[in-house]
Amino acid sequence: MTRDEISALLPFLANGTLEGDEKAQVEAALAEDTVLRDELRALRAIRATMQDEAEFTPGEMGLARLMRGVEAETAVAAAPRRTWIWQAAAAVLLAVAVGQAALTWRAPAPGGYELAGAGEAALSVAVAPGVSEEAFRALLLDAGVAIVGGPSALGLYDLAPSEGTDLAAARAALEASPLIDSVQSPED
Repeated sequence: MTRDEISALLPFLANGTLEGDEKAQVEAALAEDTVLRDELRALRAIRATMQDEAEFTPGEMGLARLMRGVEAETAVAAAPRRTWIWQAAAAVLLAVAVGQAALTWRAPAPGGYELAGAGEAALSVAVAPGVSEEAFRALLLDAGVAIVGGPSALGLYDLAPSEGTDLAAARAALEASPLIDSVQSPED
């Protein structure tokens, strides 16, 4: 019998179910091999540990789970119900929120706030691929224009001249730059 076959029979010897000639061969191999003896000791320890654990039948486990559920429901039922307090607090908060929204939800007074970037676009530009945001920003500052919209779905930016900037000079500076693919105005 090979060592692998003997090793495969060790669990049967540990359980006490190995008999006859196979048992004699396994015991003879154990007398000569310390690794097999250590393996048998480990198998017997595992068997002892498993037998020491309490066994529960599925019915006992189900009953224990049922009892835990009943005890939890009893504890919840015994707790005082104060949901009306929370409902009243929620109603007060809702009334305050609706009142706040009604007071602040009115048309802005003339001369009030204006959307950022709401200026008229004088030029639309397409930026060349691979241009960094820093380089694009520096070009816009040098040309004296600011972004008032975009990028659009096509990648176009709407630009407006800053105060005191000549639009024709700004357009010429943008058209001369290798960072810009195209420059258009609404009149084009």
